[in-house]
Amino acid sequence: MHQILNNGYAKTTIRSVANGCNIAVGTLYNYFKSKDELIVSFMLEDWEQCVSVITAIQDSDPEAFLRQAHSALDKFIRKYERLFSDEDAQRVFSDVISKRQVQFKARIAQLIARAVENSDYDDIEFLTLHIAESIIRWTMANIPFDKQYSIIKKLV
Repeated sequence: MHQILNNGYAKTTIRSVANGCNIAVGTLYNYFKSKDELIVSFMLEDWEQCVSVITAIQDSDPEAFLRQAHSALDKFIRKYERLFSDEDAQRVFSDVISKRQVQFKARIAQLIARAVENSDYDDIEFLTLHIAESIIRWTMANIPFDKQYSIIKKLV
């Protein structure tokens, strides 16, 4: 993870990771078939931690809940910001990212559903998906939560 985030996708190889960990290249291949599988494994671990943090939020106030959820999501996004903007990584992962984006948005929507459950809007599923998509895109664009919530509160 350190090499990917500091050196970029193209400069990181299984050999450089093995050397950095002081293990044999073959040993690393016993656990990961490729550099891409290695990247996905540590990102997935951090994503699951982000989901756990959001799931554990106890606040019933929609703004407070969404603020804390945003904070957890922002922490994940900022950690991988360099990888997300790495052109070499984007070329390799573009197909995977487009397929996973739907799942990612649906998972965020599930997590934030309780913040909109009292909304007067007649299609709560669409509303949660819309808010999830907005929060993901705006957070990736580094838009502060207060600016995001000024619009979201009209929907909630």
